Amino acid sequence: MNEVVRQFLFDYLRDHRAEVVARATDWVVGESRDLQGKRPREETQRLVEKVVGWNEALILRADSAPLSEFIGFVTTYRAASEFHISTLLRGFCSFRAAMAELLAPPRVDAELAFHSLRVVEDAYHTAIFQMSDEYVGKLNQTLVQRRQQLEEDLAKVAEQHQREFQEAMALIHRQQELLHQVSLPMIRVFQGVLVLPLIGELTAERAQELIQRLLEAIVSNRVRTAILELTGLPTVNQIAAAALIKAGRAVRLIGARLMLVGISAQTAAALAMQSLDDELPQSFSTLADGLRVALRQQGLEVQLTQTKQ
Repeated sequence: MNEVVRQFLFDYLRDHRAEVVARATDWVVGESRDLQGKRPREETQRLVEKVVGWNEALILRADSAPLSEFIGFVTTYRAASEFHISTLLRGFCSFRAAMAELLAPPRVDAELAFHSLRVVEDAYHTAIFQMSDEYVGKLNQTLVQRRQQLEEDLAKVAEQHQREFQEAMALIHRQQELLHQVSLPMIRVFQGVLVLPLIGELTAERAQELIQRLLEAIVSNRVRTAILELTGLPTVNQIAAAALIKAGRAVRLIGARLMLVGISAQTAAALAMQSLDDELPQSFSTLADGLRVALRQQGLEVQLTQTKQ
């Protein structure tokens, strides 16, 4: 019976191929919403002709190569053309749907039609299972590739953000160093006399830097008297008061003297709370008073002269 069926299908497709293609095309277009009025009928018909072709090869010659070639083409084409997966499945069904209409009795003997459609159905099942496996495989491969690409893109973004963060932190660090240098200027007003105006809040970190830089400047410039000018300090809290007293002790240890000038009532009270009287550096209310005493300790006197008009 199989040989009879195959010979019948061979003859039928030879004589009615154009009608089979037309019926199959009409069925796909009618059933697929994303094809109706949106894609040229000729485009769908070319794909249906390929469907008829691999059915012929598979049914009449047991040749599955055209089917594999078509599956590879159509799954890729579907992704590029973005039509629905249901439309792809209907394309595979189109030959079977057309043959079911054309072989219906009384046009064809009922028994012959039955066995012919069974052969067509077997070809359809072979195709649809193979297509599903390959489509899922391609889909998984695409997902893996996109995930890898996404991970690579995220890694690049994270690397860029990390680099920008490090650059920003480096810039902040440089700016902090510059700010510390600017806010802790060392002014040599006379041989052996150094003035350091304090500007801004004196934090624990900045106090440590103050003492370090002050000692280095005293040693490198052979300073005998260092004057801290405190007018620019907004407040003298416990940390600042302790730092000033600590600076006085450190300066004495290297054989120099420390003076505090610009002392306000609040500063005096804060310093008194932090130390004994004999630990306090010599203090003056103005820079002029401090400089006068510092120069006198150097054996110099400051005299005011009036210019003649």
